[in-house]
Amino acid sequence: MTGFEIDPQRLLLEGMESGEFPDLKPLALAREYALESAQGNPGENEIVRWWHSPEGFYYEFKRFPAAFYGRLGLVQGEYLTTHQAQELVWEALARAEKDQADLTLFYTANLMQSNQDFFMAYTLGHTRIERGEARYALPLFMRLQTPQHLLVLFRLKDEYLAFKVPKGQPVLQGLFA
Repeated sequence: MTGFEIDPQRLLLEGMESGEFPDLKPLALAREYALESAQGNPGENEIVRWWHSPEGFYYEFKRFPAAFYGRLGLVQGEYLTTHQAQELVWEALARAEKDQADLTLFYTANLMQSNQDFFMAYTLGHTRIERGEARYALPLFMRLQTPQHLLVLFRLKDEYLAFKVPKGQPVLQGLFA
């Protein structure tokens, strides 16, 4: 099952716009399998916890575990300096604007209490939506989704951990058909 990904992000964004929380029960077994596969190297910061191993990668938000991502197969992270992380964030903001990539940044542990806590840019249907305030500050969490890959950045105490994951085969297609 290597290369499969479990990613409810699109469903959660649609639910946020419609005001109806999506039913994620069909993902429960795949989610559990992805989490088990990723057990190995754990990490966490104020808002998110993650695991990665030669068998997989998984993260979830502490206060909103329905916001998660799981990937089966080898995924390697890279530790970055503050300067490297800053360049990555600037590049992500530029890609979100230029290429219409989906971008999520959480700057504080408050998540979405004020516009300064977060920035989201995504496309639903033919509508481009932006929420929050884009800043060049280094976030606690960043997620950039392009057609080719998913880029995730976690802020630790004194360093940053980035994962660039090639686009996988979505598990969602079969579960919600």
